[in-house]
Amino acid sequence: MKLILAEKPSVAKTIASFLGAKTRNQGYFEGNGYIVTYAVGHLVSLYDMKDYDKERYSGSWKMNNFPFIPPDKFKFKVDKSKKDQFNVIKSLLKRDDIEYIINATDNDREGELIAFLIFFLAKPKIPIKRILVNEWTPEDITRGMKNLKDNNEMLNLQAAGYTRLITDWLIGINFTSVATLKYGNGKMLNIGRVILPTVKLIYDRDMEIKNFIPKTYYEIESNFKCKDGEYKGKLLVKGKETKIDTLEECKKIMSEIVSDKAIVKDKKVTNTKEYAPKLFSLTSLQGYITSKYSRFTSDKVLSVCQSLYEGKGKGGFITYPRTDSIYLEESLSSKAEQTLNKLKSSLPYKDMIKFTKTKRVFDSSKVDSHSAIMPTYIIPTGLNEDEQIVYNAIKDRFVANFMPPAEFENTDIKTIIDNKTFQTKGKVLKKKGYLEVYNKQEKNDLLPLVEKGEIVDLLDKKHLEKQTTPPKSYTEDTLLKAMKNCGKNVSDDDTTVLSGYSIGTSATRADVLKKIKDVGYVKKKGKSYYITDLGINLVEIFPVKELLDIDFTGKLEKSLSDIQKGEFTRKEYLNNICSFIVKSVNTMKMDSKKNINTENYVYSTKYKKYIKASSVKISESKSDSTKKSKTSSSKVSSNKDASKQSLGKCPICGGDVFEYEKGFFCQNYKNCKYGVWNEDQCFKRLKKKPNKTMMKSLLKKGEAKVKSFTDSNGNKFDAIVKYQKNPTNGTFGWIINRIDNK
Repeated sequence: MKLILAEKPSVAKTIASFLGAKTRNQGYFEGNGYIVTYAVGHLVSLYDMKDYDKERYSGSWKMNNFPFIPPDKFKFKVDKSKKDQFNVIKSLLKRDDIEYIINATDNDREGELIAFLIFFLAKPKIPIKRILVNEWTPEDITRGMKNLKDNNEMLNLQAAGYTRLITDWLIGINFTSVATLKYGNGKMLNIGRVILPTVKLIYDRDMEIKNFIPKTYYEIESNFKCKDGEYKGKLLVKGKETKIDTLEECKKIMSEIVSDKAIVKDKKVTNTKEYAPKLFSLTSLQGYITSKYSRFTSDKVLSVCQSLYEGKGKGGFITYPRTDSIYLEESLSSKAEQTLNKLKSSLPYKDMIKFTKTKRVFDSSKVDSHSAIMPTYIIPTGLNEDEQIVYNAIKDRFVANFMPPAEFENTDIKTIIDNKTFQTKGKVLKKKGYLEVYNKQEKNDLLPLVEKGEIVDLLDKKHLEKQTTPPKSYTEDTLLKAMKNCGKNVSDDDTTVLSGYSIGTSATRADVLKKIKDVGYVKKKGKSYYITDLGINLVEIFPVKELLDIDFTGKLEKSLSDIQKGEFTRKEYLNNICSFIVKSVNTMKMDSKKNINTENYVYSTKYKKYIKASSVKISESKSDSTKKSKTSSSKVSSNKDASKQSLGKCPICGGDVFEYEKGFFCQNYKNCKYGVWNEDQCFKRLKKKPNKTMMKSLLKKGEAKVKSFTDSNGNKFDAIVKYQKNPTNGTFGWIINRIDNK
């Protein structure tokens, strides 16, 4: 028997169906000499800090525990929620009838890491091979099975995935913890290798817009009449420029135009061709879809792409989506031709579609790990609306690249009056070409028939007052491109940017955009991103400027790419990272800057994100941690004013909860930390104090109705409140759902 490990159940189903492994068991398929099992994303994760030393690291974060780097080696554990499936895989790996294992996880760094960690913990003693395909069609599965790679050939890719995981864990746990303790003012600050430079991009753009000083300029426009009709022209100054700096200069020029006749000095007619845009990378596809459909985000586009790639157990409908390339490998030409012939048969413009192997589409020198996204020959059925939108975008772009270019006639007229030259431009679509795919109606700038040397009448002249405009706020499209190119303004086709030199990867950028919005560093209005006060404070106060530096992050990503290529070692990279963390964390601990102002942002345990406290829909407890630490749990439990009557059972440990002088606490507060202080800062902001009635309801029902909160605008409201533990840092916080405005 041969054991195949897929990344997800849907891919396992596709592989099993083709190979004839038709018997379905708990966690795997079996039959015809094959067993096909699957991971469910990452089954194995790194130890938490407390897993290394429960006594020292359990409970709240302590500054003297950082910087933290595991003392011996990094350790791994099975995700509790996925332990059953891991055990299925582990038992299959130990079966006596297994000849060898075939790793069939996604053909990328993360896919390789998922399998590597499973094998690392399960420790199989049989050979491991690798199937490398970019789509799950029967032909590709057949080809991949005939060309299996040895696991030794994948070591560099495994090293890159492992190094990325360790790097992000070290940066996340150290900088998030220390930044929260040092600057968080009671709120968690999420710090990451890719998060900070992305926030900095938005900060820089917003500062450009905020500090932009518009400049007024002028243009002169004239109307001319020829034998065939009328046309407009703009005055050219300083060569091809139309801008005039001052109104005085503008009026002076206009006063010099005294004639009522002008001459057509030059007329040029040129024909131009416009080719279809290049095939989609994931980044360009996300930008295209999010700019056309407001309900899509980049992470939603990726999710839909993954569904189309997996093919719902029917075989993949598109090739591997997590790619930064807009070209196809030259070896894919026959496959592309097969797909094109299948797709075009039902199209009304099929006679315009012709397969050609051109460098505009096929160029192996411009493909890094994966080719551009294209459809497969399997025509999908039963797609939902979102899947259909994304699939059609990929299909149409692919088909358009094998159609004639659109052809335009461009007219450029130069009209001279009193030694002043006015320019007129016109553009007419002559042949639609690939635009047939999009049923696109180009706007034609039709000009009257005018000949060189013709005398025309000046009907009028006027000056136009205009202003320079600030740069535009980032949209999802432009921000993804900026992340891909490390802030450099280059076209999709520019190959001067170093391979691998980017902020994040095509697979991770969408999640980063979602995270920085969820944690409150940026906000989104319409399609545009803006920095928040929290984000501004973070950028301006956070002292480790390297983590905000786009080039620093780009170099880290480039080094990971070099590890994948075998051009850089994992050991050297991690040594550098560890040194950087130790130095930077110690710098932060000695920093004298004030807290980052997080007062307006609170962490919702329900929604697992930061939101504006002023909305008062969800708010977080902000008890004074210093005060808590000074008041020992023993003092709480032995307080002479403690009520003898239990208010209810603690939801954490089941102990009795009593009223004390300083609030309401579990009798086992020392261990479970469950308690509500009379001076709870969240309630204080809302001009309210916790009471026994509320606590009894919380302990009995898990929620309580509280009347007459007062928000920051002075408005009264009632709310349903819950008091829950934040799994991220072990602190308790409020969920306050407003139910009544008065």
